[in-house]
Amino acid sequence: MAVRWRHGTIVLFCLIALFGILALFSLPSELRPGGDRPEVTIQTNYPGASPAEVEDLITRPIEEVLEGVQGVQEMTSSSGNGQSSISLEFAWDVDINQAFVDVLSKLQQADDLPAEASESEVQIVSGDTDSPMLRIHLVPAEGATADLNHYRDLADDVIGPRLRHIEGIGDLSIEGGQAREVEVIVDPRALADRNLAIDDVINTLRSSNRDIRGGPMVVGRREYRVRTVSRANDVKQLEGLILRRDTSGTVYLGDVAEAKIGRATPEMAFLRDGEPAITIGAVRQIGGNVPEISKSIRAALAEIEERFIQQGENVRFIIPYDENDYISQSISFVQSSLIIGAVLAAFVLILFLGSLRTVAVIAITIPTTLISVFIVFALLGRSLNVISLAGLAFASGMIVDNAIVVLENIFTHIQKGKTTVQAAVDATQEVSGAMLASTLTNVAVFMPIVLVEGEAGQLFFDLGIALSASVLFSLFAALTLVPMLSGLFLTQADAQQMLEGKTHIKGNSIEQAIVQVSRYFTQVQSRLEQSLLATVKWSLGKGHRSRRFAVLSVPIALLFVGYQLLPAMDYLPEGNRNLIIWITQPFPGTSIPEAIELYEKPHAFAQAQPEVLGDILVHRPAGSIIGVFLKLEETNARTLSNLEERMRAASGEFPGYRFVGLRRASIFSNPGKEFEVKLIGPDLDYLNQIQGQVAESLEVLDGVQNVRPDFLTGAPELQIVPDRERLAEVSLSALDLGTAVETALGGVRASDFFDGRRDLDVTVKLQDATAETPAQLRQMPLYVGGGGSSQQVQLLDVADMVETTGPNSIGHVDTERAITLTVSLSQEAPLGGLLEQTEETILQPLRATLPSGYRAELAGSANVLSETLRQLGATFLLSLLITYLLLVALYRSLIYPLVIMVTVPIGLTGALLSLAIANLIPGVVVPLDMIAGLGFVILTGIVVNNAILLVDRTLQLQQQGQDLDRSLYEAVRDRLRPIFMSAGTSILGMLPLATFPGKGAELYQGLGIVLVGGLAFSTLLTPTIVPAVMRLLRDFDTLRDHSSDSI
Repeated sequence: MAVRWRHGTIVLFCLIALFGILALFSLPSELRPGGDRPEVTIQTNYPGASPAEVEDLITRPIEEVLEGVQGVQEMTSSSGNGQSSISLEFAWDVDINQAFVDVLSKLQQADDLPAEASESEVQIVSGDTDSPMLRIHLVPAEGATADLNHYRDLADDVIGPRLRHIEGIGDLSIEGGQAREVEVIVDPRALADRNLAIDDVINTLRSSNRDIRGGPMVVGRREYRVRTVSRANDVKQLEGLILRRDTSGTVYLGDVAEAKIGRATPEMAFLRDGEPAITIGAVRQIGGNVPEISKSIRAALAEIEERFIQQGENVRFIIPYDENDYISQSISFVQSSLIIGAVLAAFVLILFLGSLRTVAVIAITIPTTLISVFIVFALLGRSLNVISLAGLAFASGMIVDNAIVVLENIFTHIQKGKTTVQAAVDATQEVSGAMLASTLTNVAVFMPIVLVEGEAGQLFFDLGIALSASVLFSLFAALTLVPMLSGLFLTQADAQQMLEGKTHIKGNSIEQAIVQVSRYFTQVQSRLEQSLLATVKWSLGKGHRSRRFAVLSVPIALLFVGYQLLPAMDYLPEGNRNLIIWITQPFPGTSIPEAIELYEKPHAFAQAQPEVLGDILVHRPAGSIIGVFLKLEETNARTLSNLEERMRAASGEFPGYRFVGLRRASIFSNPGKEFEVKLIGPDLDYLNQIQGQVAESLEVLDGVQNVRPDFLTGAPELQIVPDRERLAEVSLSALDLGTAVETALGGVRASDFFDGRRDLDVTVKLQDATAETPAQLRQMPLYVGGGGSSQQVQLLDVADMVETTGPNSIGHVDTERAITLTVSLSQEAPLGGLLEQTEETILQPLRATLPSGYRAELAGSANVLSETLRQLGATFLLSLLITYLLLVALYRSLIYPLVIMVTVPIGLTGALLSLAIANLIPGVVVPLDMIAGLGFVILTGIVVNNAILLVDRTLQLQQQGQDLDRSLYEAVRDRLRPIFMSAGTSILGMLPLATFPGKGAELYQGLGIVLVGGLAFSTLLTPTIVPAVMRLLRDFDTLRDHSSDSI
C-alpha cells in the first residue's frame, strides 16, 4: 500500500518528523535522567545545643511521630551541634508527594519541641536536585577591598530575590559572611533592679511581636477580614513592648534593653582561594531545564552587575562551577558521536552496495526514525540527557538493520527481472515475518529494562525507551518508507551492479569511484564468506556429528575463558566533573579561626597545581570540605586521576586533621566508590570500641583508600552543674541560670522582624557579657533583683563548671543508636569484590561475638548494588523467557526458537572477551558497572536477529523442497550479505561511543564495548553455529527414531 500511495507516505513521515522536531525543542535538558528519589529529609536547628541535647529534645520526639509514616524503608538521623537531620527513605513504588504530605502531617504532632528550636525544614531529595547546579562567588572589583557583610546583604536582599524569580530555580543556598539580625541587648542590672528575668524579655517578644488571624465578619452586604496587628514595623517599636504593668508602674522593653540591627554569630566559614567570600548555590527544581536556567541566571547576573556598576558597588561575580558546562559538552560529544556513527554506517552501506542512491534510501531512515523517538520521550515526560542521547546513538546503527534486509531483498527480486515497484512489494512481504520476529525480540528485551528500580533504573528506563522506540519506528519505516523510496528511485542498473562480476559504468566520476571501491571490498568480503561457507559445508552431512560438536566447542571454550577474566561488579561510574573534594575532619573542638589556618596548606598545594582553576573551603562544626576546581579544558579522566593521586599523596602532609579523605564530585548521588558499614546498638561507648576494630580491619583491604566514622569523641564540653541550694538562696532557678548562659554566649532567638525585604531573627543578648574563656564564663555576673535594687553574684557562686568531652554527633538507624563507617575505594577497586570480602572476613566473624541487641550491617552502595544486581538478573531471565515465547508463537515450534536462542551465549562470550581485552590495554580501566551490565541484557535481543534470518530462510527453502543440509547451506549463502551489512552498520554506529574519549563518555563506554564486542563476535560465529545446531537436532531425532525401531 505504501509503495503505491507515495504521496500519502511522504506526507505521513513529514508529519512524524515535524512533530518529532517540535517534541525535541520542548524537552528539558539535564545531565542525567531525573525522577524523584523516594527520600524526604527533615532538618531542625536548635542553636547552641550539644549533640546529646539535640538527640534528646529534637531528634527523638520527631522520630517518634514519624514512625507512623507509611512506606518507610529506613529512617536515619544525625544529631549534631545545634542541628538535627532526619532522613526517611521510601520504597520506589511510593508516591513521594503523598509521602511528603504525610510527613508534614505527622510533624504537626511534635508539639513539645523547645521554643528556641527553629521550624523544621522538610524537603524531597530528588535526583541531582539536592545539590547546586551552579555556584556564584561574590568578589571585589579590581582595586577594591572586600566588605564581606555588605556582600552578604547584597546576596540576601538584591541577588537572591532576583534569582528566585527565575523559572526552574528551586532554592538558593547563601553562605559566608554574617547575616543581618535584630539584636535586643539586655542590661542585666537594669533587669534585676526591676525584679525581672531574661525569660520575661523573651516571652514578651514571642507573645507580643506577632500578628494574629481573627476571621471573617459579615455586616450586611460587606465582609470584613479581622486580624490583630501587633507586629513591629520598626526596630525601635520593639522597645515599646510592655514587660510588666502593676502598682509599681510600667516597665517597657526599652527600659532594660536596646533594639538595633546587628549581625548573627557565624556558625560556618566560607573561603575562596584563601580569602573569605560569599557564595550562592542555585538548586534547580525537579524537571528544571538546566541550560535554560543557566542562561537565565547568567543574564540576571549581567543585569545586576551593570546596575551595581552604576550604583558604585565594587562587587563582581565569578561562576567556578556550572553543571550546564558538563551537560553541554557531554551532549555535544554524544551528538557528534551519533553523527560519526551514522556516517560510518552509511560508509558501510556504500562499500556493500556501491550506489549512492541505494545508500540514500537507507540513510533517510536514520534521521526519520531518530527524530520520531523524541515524540515518545515527550509523551512519557522524559528529558534530553546524556543517557537518552547515548541510547539514540547506540540505536543509530541498529535502526538500519530492517531497512538493509528489505533493500537487499528488493535487489534480489529486481535481478529476477521484476519491475522496481513489484519487486518492492514482493520483497517486503517475503521478509516481513522475519523482521517482525527480530523487532519483537528486540523490544521484548528492551522493555523489561524499564522495570528496574532505583537510581540505576532511571538510567535503564531512558536507554530502554530509546532503543525500543527506535527499533519499532525502524520496522515501520522499513515496511513503508524504504519500499516506497526503492520503487521510486532504484533502477535495474543499481540491481545489476550488485551481481557478481558486473560493473556499473554509468554515472559521474564519483559514482564510478564508489563502484570501484565497492568492487574491491566485495572481493574481500567474498573471501570471508567463502571461508565461513566452507566451515558450514564441513560441518554438514551425514556422519559428521563430531565436526558439528567441534564447531560448538569453540564458543563454549571461549565463554569459559571470558568468565574467568570477568572483573567484579561496580555500581555506577562517577563521571569526569571538574571538582575534586578533600573531606576533612579537624580534631574535635577546632574553632573557625583554627580551621581557616589549617586550610592554608591544602590551599597552597592546590594553587600550585597547573590544572587547578581555584579552590574553596566550607567549614562547619561537623567538618571541613575543601573543593578543588579544575580548568574545563583540563578536565578528563587522565588529568583527574593524576591530580587525584597527587592530592592523595599530599594529604598526609596536612597537620591538625584527624582524617583527610578524597573523592570526586560524582554525577550520581551514589556512584558506588563508597559503601557503608553500620554498627547498631544501645551503648555508644561499646559501638565506638567496635568501630575502631572494624575500621582497622577495613583499612588493610586492597582497594580501600580510607575509612571515616560519623562518630567522634573528644569534642570539648563545659557542663554547668547548678547548685540548687545556692540558686534558691538568691531566688534563681536552673532555668534562669541556663537562659542567662545561653543569652550571654550566643543569644536566644525570640521572634522575627520584617525589614521590608525579608524576615530577620530577633535575638536576645546580654550587654557587655564577654565570656571568651572558661575562666571568664565562671566569673560571668548574674544579677538578682529584690526590694527595688539588685545584687550581683558570679556564676561560680551558684554552679560548678566541669570540663569534659562528648561526641561530635550521634546517629540513629530506625530510632536505634548507630555508628556509620564510610569506606572510600580507589578508582580501580571493584565494589562487588570488596563487599564480598568485607562480609566474609570482617562482619560474619564480628556478628558471632556481638551481644544481644547489637548488629552490624552493610549499607549505602552495598544495598543498592545487591538490589540492582537482583533486578538486573531477573530482567535478563525475563527477557530470555519473553524472547523464547515470542519465537515459539511466530514459528509455531518449540525447537526452532531454541536454535535461535543458542546465539545468546555466543554474544555474551564476545562481550566478556571484549571487556577483558579492553582492561589489558595499559592505562585503560573499563569497570563492569551496572550500565555495562545492561549491555548483556541488550545483547539478548540483538544477537538473535542474525539467527532469525538464517532459520527463517532455511524453513523457506525446505518448503520449496530442498533437503536440510542443502537448505542450511543455501540459507547461509543467501543471508551472509545482509547479516554482514546490518552487523557492520550497527557495530560502526556504536563504535564512536565505545572508543572515542570525551565528556560523558565514561558513563557508557563500558556499555559500548560490551555491545560492539558481543555483536561482532556473534556475527562471525552465528553463520557456522546455527547450521551445526540445527543439523545436530536432526541427528538426535534420527537416533531417537532408530532407538524406537529397535525397541
